[in-house]
Amino acid sequence: EGTLVTTIGERGKAPGQFNFPTNIAVDRAGKLYVMDTMNFRVQVMGPDGDVLRTFGQVGDGLGQFARPKGIGVDSEGNIYVVDAAFNNYQIFDPEGRLLLFVGSIGQQPGEFWLPAGLYVDDDDRIYVVDQYNFRIQMFERIRTQASGGPGSPQPGGPAG
Repeated sequence: EGTLVTTIGERGKAPGQFNFPTNIAVDRAGKLYVMDTMNFRVQVMGPDGDVLRTFGQVGDGLGQFARPKGIGVDSEGNIYVVDAAFNNYQIFDPEGRLLLFVGSIGQQPGEFWLPAGLYVDDDDRIYVVDQYNFRIQMFERIRTQASGGPGSPQPGGPAG
């Protein structure tokens, strides 16, 4: 019916407050991931709205944010953040530690020009809205041996 259930947060810099939040993602456990864009951070909240953790800061180094836009989370809790200024997306572990970044400016596959959004589906495919290249790029997450699942190396199998 469109009835308001609750409101989370208000304007500010403290945990649970926001400064121009732009995108959200929800994981399978019901945790909410908020791209708190002008605070240059990700806020992770429990299903009840309590802040579990925050990470990120403004800057142009690895793991920092300049123009963070879209956010997504995969089946293992890894967090993906697309940054329009860096023309890439960064992957963080569930605790907010940087694992990898993907992309650079350009028009070839794997390159972006002002990416504006990101979504991770139930099969851990990553979709990036590549705004100025007028396309959506899709990436498939490669599973490591430790993460298991289809397509991952098996014990005793060939080394990848």
